[in-house]
Amino acid sequence: MSKSTYNFERCKLCGKMAAEAAYKLVDATIYACKDCNFHFLDCLDAPPDSDEDGTKLNQNSRAYIDARRDENLPLHQHRLNFVLNHLDVSNCQALDIGAGLGQFQLQLTQHGAQSYGIEPSSLRREYAQEKFAVALRPELVDHHYWQDGFKDFFDLITLWDIIEHVNFPRETLDAAIKLLKPGGRLLLDTPSREMPSYRLSQLAYRYSGGKMTLFLPNFYSTSRYGHKQIFTPMQLEELLQNLGLSIIYQAKSYGQQPQRGNKIILAAQKNG
Repeated sequence: MSKSTYNFERCKLCGKMAAEAAYKLVDATIYACKDCNFHFLDCLDAPPDSDEDGTKLNQNSRAYIDARRDENLPLHQHRLNFVLNHLDVSNCQALDIGAGLGQFQLQLTQHGAQSYGIEPSSLRREYAQEKFAVALRPELVDHHYWQDGFKDFFDLITLWDIIEHVNFPRETLDAAIKLLKPGGRLLLDTPSREMPSYRLSQLAYRYSGGKMTLFLPNFYSTSRYGHKQIFTPMQLEELLQNLGLSIIYQAKSYGQQPQRGNKIILAAQKNG
């Protein structure tokens, strides 16, 4: 965690010097922007080249990942269906940002896509290569590897439960959009700040004078790759539009009742 490299009074969404400490947790503080009401933690991850200090996949870490690797398979299937409902992926160029173990990238490849993946965790990259023969790149999307070599290249870019984890969400999305072809699609999901447990926690904090945080510590984490910000649907929609996308679909959950849930699920298309 780093608190010295960024002035957290500058809002990470609108860029204005209008953020102030709003909710104090045990090990961090949630800042809120007085202008756009964006909420974010006073925490930044160290650069990716310091990831895990060069830790290699070993028997213990392999066993841990083995035990948990299939937990998100139903969610991967929902996400795949979401993608397939919005475009034909056969022969398309696709990029999965925050690819984890490469399982979603593998699904896209099985449906005919030429798929690429970004994963900053060296353990996950090594596991993906070992178990699934999926090669993931360590360079973040704003790295010159992508920005110089893949501008206007991809038909599809996905960010599944990623944008809440990155240090600077506006910059991450801007860099990703530069890699999309005109007319290309960006699909993502992320937790919604409008869920009842978040709102209840805000009220409890205010009425208790800061003594009760309820669920707020569950929404944020100072650990590496932890949650650093939580969007409202309108904030994320407006951000994507400001960055040159048109929203073509928005929901709160996958499945039978898409307007009842605690997520932000968006499909957007690059203008031009």
